[in-house]
Amino acid sequence: MANKTNIKDLVALVTGASSGIGQACCLELARKGCHIGAVARSEDKLKEVVEECRKLGVNAAAITADLSSADGAQSAIDACVQKLGGLNILINAAGTWGGTEKPLEEWEKCINLNLMSLMRLTNLAVPHLEKKEGGAIINIASISGRMAMGEAAPYCASKYGVVGFSLSMFEALREKGIKVCSIEPGMVNTPMVTGDRLDRSKMIQPEDIAHTVAFVAKFPMTACPKEIMISPQKSPRQ
Repeated sequence: MANKTNIKDLVALVTGASSGIGQACCLELARKGCHIGAVARSEDKLKEVVEECRKLGVNAAAITADLSSADGAQSAIDACVQKLGGLNILINAAGTWGGTEKPLEEWEKCINLNLMSLMRLTNLAVPHLEKKEGGAIINIASISGRMAMGEAAPYCASKYGVVGFSLSMFEALREKGIKVCSIEPGMVNTPMVTGDRLDRSKMIQPEDIAHTVAFVAKFPMTACPKEIMISPQKSPRQ
């Protein structure tokens, strides 16, 4: 691909970084030369991720924050800028499941983490991303943001929101040289996906999503992949 964006030495803030998609994104971007701000609630789980990133020759910082609160979002952004010197790429990978049969307060927690925290982080990150063209906001949505599931009403609502918010922010930021993309995978091999008779080797792997994130981050600034849907090549259902 001609004229790819050079992301070496850029700073990427990755949420949900202690496991799954977030962890895979940290490692893949570190391989591409990005310095990593790894965000999660558990400091113990972050230490291993940060050490692996540092072994790849980049700076990395463990940032503990509860993203369900406005203060947590602000502290994550502030810590990234203070520890790593700036912010160029935001990867919103933190998320949780929300089932229809759950109590209302669980619906609210799902919407708050999956959508509201993502919106707060984006709002706080934009002033930093505006300082250098070539920045990106990459949101991990879901195929559930494009299809309805009766058993997962709050989860679907949150991911529909992520897709709509991402498309709107692309329009808001396109003239500022900031790419915005929502990645919408089907079944990914993470603990969030449960069920009987599933062949996990046939699921999308977290590393597949991480490769896609790097693809978007490095995409030439003359264009932007606004949405990327990803499906398992073979059905995981046995």
